Amino acid sequence: MDGRRPLPEDLVVDILLRLPVESLLRFKCVCKHWYALIKSPSYIEKHFHHKNNCARLLVCNLKVAREVDAVVRSVVFSLLPEEIVPGVTPEQKTLLQLPRVADFTCVAGPVDGLFLVQKKFYGDDVCLGLWNPATREFRALPPAPFEIEYFFSDHDHQFGLGFDLLTQDYKVVWIRVFWDEPGQGVYPRVYACVYSSCNNSWKHLTPEFPSSSTLSAPLDATYLNGVYYWLCRGLDEIYMIRSFDMRSEQFGEMQVPDIPSEHWGALTLRGNSLALLTGDPGKPMTSIYDVWVLKQEGNWSKVLTVQPHIDAHWPRNIWDNNKMVFEITETSQLVLYDPTTRQVTDLGFQLDLNIAGCWVFNYKESLAPIKRGNETQGEDNAIEQIEHFFYTIPMNEDLKYLE
Repeated sequence: MDGRRPLPEDLVVDILLRLPVESLLRFKCVCKHWYALIKSPSYIEKHFHHKNNCARLLVCNLKVAREVDAVVRSVVFSLLPEEIVPGVTPEQKTLLQLPRVADFTCVAGPVDGLFLVQKKFYGDDVCLGLWNPATREFRALPPAPFEIEYFFSDHDHQFGLGFDLLTQDYKVVWIRVFWDEPGQGVYPRVYACVYSSCNNSWKHLTPEFPSSSTLSAPLDATYLNGVYYWLCRGLDEIYMIRSFDMRSEQFGEMQVPDIPSEHWGALTLRGNSLALLTGDPGKPMTSIYDVWVLKQEGNWSKVLTVQPHIDAHWPRNIWDNNKMVFEITETSQLVLYDPTTRQVTDLGFQLDLNIAGCWVFNYKESLAPIKRGNETQGEDNAIEQIEHFFYTIPMNEDLKYLE
């Protein structure tokens, strides 16, 4: 301000769009107008896609410590800087640390900066929660009303997180496969439910694909333009893609490039396109990976071939369009490989691959809200809710057995 007149509105908005979420959360207290602006859906979308909000690597590392009579697990979410200098181990920023957590099993995402976290309880049953690391907002999802026969046993499940562009609603689709004879794998049955964050409730779906198909979890959340995608492999060892439309809540399918049956494959995003990473991982110095990008439905184009000259490894994700993140089997390191320069950069993580797990995501911070309406949540309370979610045992209500 010049002492008499305020800055032009468009200039104020442009300045605020350039700021990180942490600053904007404080600036909501400046005045009612800024509060309304920062919480508006249009501003949230513009801020997420602004050029200053760069993607960064976020690593979830499930660590293990061995004590006298037990193995104790802890979970650490760490954020790496926007620019990773080749050959220099980057500094890590801890977003969340959960020590001595026994039930953490998986994290999926991100979609608009949101993650879906999962914990296990009572054998094979799980609880889910939505989490925004930037705003530290958290919501535990209610139990999903799966109705199954009492003699069914859990075989497999997959999740999809996305946004309904019509209703402006974040949704979670949960697919579960059960065996109808415990341990026999005879006549597997597929069930699905979809969760609405606006209604904070689930409803049943009818999956229209064979129960013999195996869905694979993607490297990143493969949500794009209202649709979520999984790579699928049938009993004939042929790959294809299954999809879920967040608006119509219908399942679909799509063909993939011709992939040799003995090759490994995984979906991810490359920029604003759906990408398929294929190859023969694990072989020291000789593994070759192809990156395919979907130009339009059914039309795939190979955009990159990488042969990393590194020790035995496993691919974790694509970074910055053409770099790749690998875990090194022998040393349990996480490294970034640049195929142009063949430079290997240690990312500074020590993994325990035999017992624990590691997830690597392309992450952009977001103001996207999880709570709706009059629901509010302070930062301290949000942390308490995450801890309560992981350190308490809920009622076993997600499975309802038919009489």
